[in-house]
Amino acid sequence: MKREVQTFIDAVADDKLEHFTAETTQAKFFADPDGVMAPLADFIRQQISADKLAQAELNVTDTEVSVRLELSVINLPLQDTKTIGKIMETDEERELNVYAVIETPDINVSGLRIDALAPAATYVDQAATADQSLHDWLGLQIEKLQAAATNKEETDVKKK
Repeated sequence: MKREVQTFIDAVADDKLEHFTAETTQAKFFADPDGVMAPLADFIRQQISADKLAQAELNVTDTEVSVRLELSVINLPLQDTKTIGKIMETDEERELNVYAVIETPDINVSGLRIDALAPAATYVDQAATADQSLHDWLGLQIEKLQAAATNKEETDVKKK
Protein backbone atom coordinates (compact mmCIF):
# COMPACT_ATOMS: atom_id res chain seq x y z
CA MET A 1 0.00 0.00 0.00
CA LYS A 2 1.59 3.22 -1.17
CA ARG A 3 0.76 6.91 -1.28
CA GLU A 4 2.42 9.93 -2.78
CA VAL A 5 3.66 11.92 0.22
CA GLN A 6 1.78 15.13 -0.69
CA THR A 7 -1.43 13.18 -1.34
CA PHE A 8 -1.01 11.56 2.08
CA ILE A 9 -0.39 14.94 3.78
CA ASP A 10 -3.45 16.46 2.10
CA ALA A 11 -5.67 13.51 3.04
CA VAL A 12 -4.66 13.71 6.69
CA ALA A 13 -5.01 17.51 6.78
CA ASP A 14 -8.53 17.19 5.31
CA ASP A 15 -9.32 14.34 7.77
CA LYS A 16 -9.91 11.95 4.89
CA LEU A 17 -9.11 8.92 6.97
CA GLU A 18 -11.18 6.35 8.75
CA HIS A 19 -11.38 6.61 12.55
CA PHE A 20 -12.07 4.05 15.25
CA THR A 21 -12.14 4.83 18.97
CA ALA A 22 -12.43 2.51 21.96
CA GLU A 23 -12.21 3.03 25.71
CA THR A 24 -10.97 0.96 28.61
CA THR A 25 -9.67 1.35 32.13
CA GLN A 26 -6.04 1.12 33.16
CA ALA A 27 -6.71 -2.12 35.05
CA LYS A 28 -8.21 -3.77 31.94
CA PHE A 29 -5.45 -2.37 29.71
CA PHE A 30 -2.70 -3.70 31.98
CA ALA A 31 -4.45 -7.08 32.48
CA ASP A 32 -5.29 -7.78 28.82
CA PRO A 33 -3.56 -5.37 26.42
CA ASP A 34 -3.92 -7.79 23.50
CA GLY A 35 -7.65 -8.14 24.10
CA VAL A 36 -8.38 -4.43 24.36
CA MET A 37 -6.23 -3.64 21.31
CA ALA A 38 -7.62 -6.45 19.12
CA PRO A 39 -10.56 -4.39 17.79
CA LEU A 40 -8.13 -1.61 16.81
CA ALA A 41 -5.85 -4.04 14.97
CA ASP A 42 -8.85 -5.59 13.21
CA PHE A 43 -10.09 -2.14 12.16
CA ILE A 44 -6.68 -1.16 10.77
CA ARG A 45 -6.51 -4.42 8.80
CA GLN A 46 -9.96 -3.80 7.32
CA GLN A 47 -8.93 -0.30 6.23
CA ILE A 48 -5.68 -1.54 4.69
CA SER A 49 -7.65 -4.17 2.76
CA ALA A 50 -9.95 -1.37 1.51
CA ASP A 51 -6.92 0.80 0.62
CA LYS A 52 -8.00 3.53 3.07
CA LEU A 53 -5.96 5.64 5.45
CA ALA A 54 -6.87 5.04 9.09
CA GLN A 55 -6.28 5.79 12.74
CA ALA A 56 -7.54 3.67 15.64
CA GLU A 57 -7.37 5.05 19.18
CA LEU A 58 -7.73 3.49 22.62
CA ASN A 59 -8.42 5.94 25.43
CA VAL A 60 -7.63 4.75 28.93
CA THR A 61 -10.40 6.61 30.70
CA ASP A 62 -9.06 6.72 34.25
CA THR A 63 -5.57 7.94 33.26
CA GLU A 64 -3.91 10.27 30.77
CA VAL A 65 -3.05 7.42 28.39
CA SER A 66 -3.91 7.22 24.70
CA VAL A 67 -2.73 4.36 22.48
CA ARG A 68 -3.14 4.54 18.71
CA LEU A 69 -2.48 2.53 15.60
CA GLU A 70 -1.89 4.78 12.61
CA LEU A 71 -1.14 4.32 8.92
CA SER A 72 1.57 6.70 7.83
CA VAL A 73 4.50 7.28 5.48
CA ILE A 74 6.87 8.13 8.37
CA ASN A 75 7.21 7.57 12.10
CA LEU A 76 5.56 10.82 13.14
CA PRO A 77 2.10 11.05 14.68
CA LEU A 78 -0.58 11.99 12.17
CA GLN A 79 -1.10 15.33 13.92
CA ASP A 80 2.44 16.27 12.81
CA THR A 81 1.80 16.11 9.06
CA LYS A 82 3.13 19.66 8.51
CA THR A 83 6.53 18.38 9.61
CA ILE A 84 6.38 15.55 7.07
CA GLY A 85 6.37 18.02 4.18
CA LYS A 86 9.47 19.67 5.58
CA ILE A 87 11.55 16.51 5.89
CA MET A 88 10.40 14.35 2.97
CA GLU A 89 10.22 14.77 -0.79
CA THR A 90 6.50 15.37 -1.25
CA ASP A 91 6.35 14.19 -4.86
CA GLU A 92 7.70 10.71 -4.16
CA GLU A 93 5.58 7.66 -3.47
CA ARG A 94 6.17 5.88 -0.16
CA GLU A 95 5.02 2.66 1.44
CA LEU A 96 2.54 3.05 4.28
CA ASN A 97 3.43 1.46 7.59
CA VAL A 98 1.40 0.72 10.68
CA TYR A 99 2.73 2.66 13.66
CA ALA A 100 1.95 2.17 17.33
CA VAL A 101 1.72 5.43 19.28
CA ILE A 102 1.34 5.98 23.01
CA GLU A 103 0.82 9.39 24.55
CA THR A 104 1.03 9.96 28.28
CA PRO A 105 3.20 12.19 30.47
CA ASP A 106 4.56 9.06 32.19
CA ILE A 107 6.04 7.35 29.11
CA ASN A 108 9.04 9.66 28.66
CA VAL A 109 10.06 13.33 28.71
CA SER A 110 8.22 14.11 25.45
CA GLY A 111 5.08 12.29 26.56
CA LEU A 112 5.02 10.36 23.28
CA ARG A 113 6.41 7.11 21.91
CA ILE A 114 5.94 5.95 18.31
CA ASP A 115 7.30 2.80 16.70
CA ALA A 116 6.77 1.02 13.39
CA LEU A 117 5.01 -2.32 13.71
CA ALA A 118 5.02 -3.43 10.07
CA PRO A 119 4.48 -2.31 6.49
CA ALA A 120 0.75 -2.09 5.78
CA ALA A 121 0.67 -5.15 3.49
CA THR A 122 2.65 -7.22 6.00
CA TYR A 123 0.28 -6.15 8.79
CA VAL A 124 -2.52 -7.90 6.87
CA ASP A 125 -0.63 -10.76 5.22
CA GLN A 126 1.34 -11.76 8.32
CA ALA A 127 -1.21 -10.92 11.00
CA ALA A 128 0.16 -13.31 13.63
CA THR A 129 3.65 -11.80 13.38
CA ALA A 130 2.23 -8.26 13.42
CA ASP A 131 0.11 -9.11 16.46
CA GLN A 132 3.20 -10.44 18.23
CA SER A 133 5.03 -7.18 17.47
CA LEU A 134 2.12 -5.22 18.93
CA HIS A 135 2.05 -7.54 21.96
CA ASP A 136 5.78 -7.01 22.59
CA TRP A 137 5.46 -3.24 22.10
CA LEU A 138 2.51 -2.99 24.49
CA GLY A 139 4.39 -5.04 27.08
CA LEU A 140 7.32 -2.62 27.00
CA GLN A 141 5.06 0.43 27.30
CA ILE A 142 3.12 -1.08 30.21
CA GLU A 143 6.40 -1.90 31.99
CA LYS A 144 7.47 1.74 31.61
CA LEU A 145 4.13 3.01 32.94
CA GLN A 146 4.24 0.63 35.91
CA ALA A 147 7.84 1.63 36.68
CA ALA A 148 6.89 5.31 36.48
CA ALA A 149 4.01 4.73 38.92
CA THR A 150 6.27 2.81 41.32
CA ASN A 151 8.97 5.47 41.13
CA LYS A 152 6.42 8.21 41.73
CA GLU A 153 5.13 6.42 44.83
CA GLU A 154 8.65 5.89 46.16
CA THR A 155 9.77 9.48 45.58
CA ASP A 156 6.63 11.33 46.65
CA VAL A 157 6.99 13.13 49.96
CA LYS A 158 4.55 11.62 52.40
CA LYS A 159 2.43 14.02 54.40
CA LYS A 160 2.43 13.52 58.16
